[in-house]
Amino acid sequence: MKLRFMILLLAVAHFSNGAFAEGVTTPEKIGLSSEKLEIIDDNLRADIKNGSISGATLSVMRQGKLVYHKAFGTRGKGAAPGPLKIDDIFRIYSMTKPITSVGIMMLIEQGKISLNDPVAKFIPAFADTKVMELGELYAPDNPITIADLLRHTSGIVYGFFGDTEVRAEYQKVDLYDVNQTTAEMVSKLASLPLEHQPGDAWEYSHSTDVLGRVIEVVSNKRLDQFLEEEILTPLGMKDTAFYVAEEKKGRIVEPEFQGLSDPSKEPKLHSGGGGLMSTADDYLIFSSMMLNGGLYNGKRFLKEETVTLMTQDQLENVRPGNYDLLTDENGFGYGFSVRLEDQGFAAGSKGSYWWGGYAGTYFWIDPAEELIIVFMIQQPDQRTAYRPLVRNWVYDAIID
Repeated sequence: MKLRFMILLLAVAHFSNGAFAEGVTTPEKIGLSSEKLEIIDDNLRADIKNGSISGATLSVMRQGKLVYHKAFGTRGKGAAPGPLKIDDIFRIYSMTKPITSVGIMMLIEQGKISLNDPVAKFIPAFADTKVMELGELYAPDNPITIADLLRHTSGIVYGFFGDTEVRAEYQKVDLYDVNQTTAEMVSKLASLPLEHQPGDAWEYSHSTDVLGRVIEVVSNKRLDQFLEEEILTPLGMKDTAFYVAEEKKGRIVEPEFQGLSDPSKEPKLHSGGGGLMSTADDYLIFSSMMLNGGLYNGKRFLKEETVTLMTQDQLENVRPGNYDLLTDENGFGYGFSVRLEDQGFAAGSKGSYWWGGYAGTYFWIDPAEELIIVFMIQQPDQRTAYRPLVRNWVYDAIID
């Protein structure tokens, strides 16, 4: 096992500069079928032709080798003309969450934070946050901890979907003003009621935005600075940021859908839960570091045991919330959803971990198969349809 791990390490390190397109391996050499992968080409081209999507990228790595790395269609309406390219830039929204979570775990390894620390230790306003039940406000039985924020058991929610009394309170506050700072946004969150007692229920939420502010307080740096200095630049994720620089604007992918964030303007608000832009290459690098136990190109970002902790289900004795986005098939670790069984709605191995973004980006890491999948579109109405499709397409191509 150790020998196989070292082989994987060397293979992943080979792609450290992000030049993945130059190193695509023949599928059969790593147990995948060229014929089955070509069916994916046909499927995506057909979907573009019928108007389901305007463009997509799909990347597949196995055993540390890139086997499929293609772009289809265009950048979308209003974007720079010409075909979509594999290094074009997408809004990844909630695929920001795993990156922010890695930042928190780095600070935990440094002894600056503990999983059991109450968030109020770093953001005092949360000492006064109350739970709302039937219109009444109550002090929580337990404080919100860093672990609660990482696994979305804080009682914090998202107000833009669902119909509860707490979410109605969220809708009264503008949490998405790009002209506010991260500190100002999180201060608003602290003033809002919790939907559950901390630790009781899993509810997808703004918790990772709060973690972003914890990073700022502990590191004494803005979130964008911390992520750039500690994760993005050291990994070589050269196109991942909270906005797109002037010289890269021609690579922005735009959807038919209206109302998404404007990536060409630098925001004051750095959302740790959903603010980053990125590319297929960059997210392959991040995913490779995770699959490789926290090590990439000879540099250790996390201890192997920390990666194991992050990618194990942490929801024992935690009930589903009012809106169970995980279903029985998935649990949740510290920043990632975790597959609980080999069998499920779509193909995949027990212990795989993943997440996706609002506009349609998606990644899947399967340690049992030494497999990484990164899929990117910019069409929110198609995001849930493509996640099982892409997984089934790729797993169907595995022949060994």
